[in-house]
Amino acid sequence: MNTNISKHIFFIASYPKSGNTLMRIILSSLFFTSDGIVNIKNIKNINLLENRKLLDVIKNINKRDFQHLEDINTLYKYHLIIKEKKNLGFNEDFSFFKTHHVLSSLNGKNYVTQEFVRGIIYVVRDPRDVVVSWANHTNISLSKSVNTINNFYGCIGWQKHSKSALPNNINPSVWVSSWKKHVESWTKNNMNVPTLVVKFEDLISKKELIIHKIIRFFKDNYGIEILNKEEKIKNIVKTSSFDRLKIIEEKEGFDERVGGYFFNKGQSDQWRKILTPKQIKNIEDVSKSVMQEYNYKLFNY
Repeated sequence: MNTNISKHIFFIASYPKSGNTLMRIILSSLFFTSDGIVNIKNIKNINLLENRKLLDVIKNINKRDFQHLEDINTLYKYHLIIKEKKNLGFNEDFSFFKTHHVLSSLNGKNYVTQEFVRGIIYVVRDPRDVVVSWANHTNISLSKSVNTINNFYGCIGWQKHSKSALPNNINPSVWVSSWKKHVESWTKNNMNVPTLVVKFEDLISKKELIIHKIIRFFKDNYGIEILNKEEKIKNIVKTSSFDRLKIIEEKEGFDERVGGYFFNKGQSDQWRKILTPKQIKNIEDVSKSVMQEYNYKLFNY
C-alpha cells in the first residue's frame, strides 16, 4: 500500500446548498474552539477538497494535462494523487474536508477509494428546497435550478478563491450529478467506514439533538471525547442561527458567497410558496424514491 494512503480524510459531503456549511460551523465549533461560540472564520479548519491550489501538483507530473483540466476525464486521472496526504499538506492523523462531488468513478478512475477515508458525515436536504436555495445562491431561474438537480451529468466549477498556478480561464469541474444520484452515492457506498447521515431539516429544528448525535458518533466510532461539551452545545445552539450568520456575513463577508447572501434563510418547506406544480412534479418524478426514503412527503398535485 502507498505510504501516503492512511485513512486521513474525513469527508463532510453534501449536494450544494444542503447544509454543508452549517455542519462545518458546528464541527469547527466542537473541535476548534474552547467554548463553542460560533465564528464562521473557524470553518477554515475544515478545508475544501475542490480547492484549485491542490491542483498545482499536477503541473509537476504532466504539464500538458495541467493545461486541460477543464476536461473532466483528464482531471479524473489525478483525483487519487490530489488526495494523497503529502499533497493535501497537513500533519495530523486525519483532517476534515468538505466536498460537493458525487462519490463516483469515471472510465475506471475513482474519485476516492476507501483506503483514504476515515469517515463520512453526509447532509441531505429536501431537493425542492435545494432548488430554491441554489437559484438564489447562483442567481439563476428556478426552472434552470430544477434542471440542474435533475441532471445526472451536472457539474459546478472549483473554488477560485485560493492562489493557484492554474490559469483563471481553466475551470475544472466538480461532478455533482443529480440530487438523487448524489445522495445514493454517499449513503449507499461500499466504503465500509463509519458514516453519519443528517437531514438538514433536523439540523435546523433539532439542532441540540443532532449535536449530541454527532458527539456520540465520534465517541462510539473513534473514541474521541469532546471537551467542555455541555457549554459548547449551549453556545453552538445560541450562536449558529441563520439570522446571526447573515449579520456576520454582512459585516465580514464570506468566501463561499457567489450571488446572493450565502446565509439567506436556512428554512425548510420554502418551496411550497415558491415552486410551481410543474416544477415540483419535475423534481419528484426524478427523485421520488430517495425522497420517500428520507420521509420527504410528495406534493399532491
